[in-house]
Amino acid sequence: MRNLWFSEWKTMTRQRSYYTFLILWVMVFSLLFLLERNNDGISSFTNVTGTIVNILLYLLPLFMLIIGSFSITNEIESGQWHLLCTYPVSIPAYLFGKFLGLVTAQSAVFTFSFGISMAIGLLTEIQLSVPWLLGIYLFSLLLIYVFLILGIFLGTLAKTRWKSLTMSVAVWFFLIMIWPTALISLLGLVPYPMIDPLMKVAMVLNPAEFLRVFLIIQWDSGAIFGQSYDSIVHLFQSGTSWIILIVYMIVYLLLHFSLAILFLRRRSVL
Repeated sequence: MRNLWFSEWKTMTRQRSYYTFLILWVMVFSLLFLLERNNDGISSFTNVTGTIVNILLYLLPLFMLIIGSFSITNEIESGQWHLLCTYPVSIPAYLFGKFLGLVTAQSAVFTFSFGISMAIGLLTEIQLSVPWLLGIYLFSLLLIYVFLILGIFLGTLAKTRWKSLTMSVAVWFFLIMIWPTALISLLGLVPYPMIDPLMKVAMVLNPAEFLRVFLIIQWDSGAIFGQSYDSIVHLFQSGTSWIILIVYMIVYLLLHFSLAILFLRRRSVL
């Protein structure tokens, strides 16, 4: 598994596209930080904070889904997967090694670009709150984590890169772009007493929505969600909120990896 980890890390860092992400994130965060240059500083949930969160929700999941799915589909399409099947490497070790390599590479480039943007902000005398910066940074890393896992799972379902790309964009479009519209449409078909519990279930099923709600509540801005989320706000503001987040991440990892192992094992048999 360690060899797969380092192999994936080296493969990612040798690609030119890997460094385009560095330039992209530096440009995005630098421009967003500069928007607040004339204000007193960023320390809570403001308009620019909402803009940053929305941009991260639009870009990070799409990139991570495509990268994660392509990492598996490329080897299946090129025949490397069938070659790996002849080696004494288990499917769980293969998938987990790929995931560790991908999450390490993507977290490293995002961390470096985020640090450069912070340095630019300090040089231009922008007042940035440390808790606010840590919240944005943690939110980004968790998005990278969950959507790389989901992308790897999608990669085990597709046979070609074209199908992998199609599935990644379709999942991203549903979970990110049309999720509110789809949720409102579906909830309009159920009895009124069932709306509140179904909204909470839907939040858990969509990792992007779960992380968004969790982050905003940690910034003491849970009131924007309305009365329906009062119980969620109190729960995420309690002392067990971080334990809930950790458990959610572990369950999410185990569920998708179990499904990925199942589908990849059936493919190796065929």
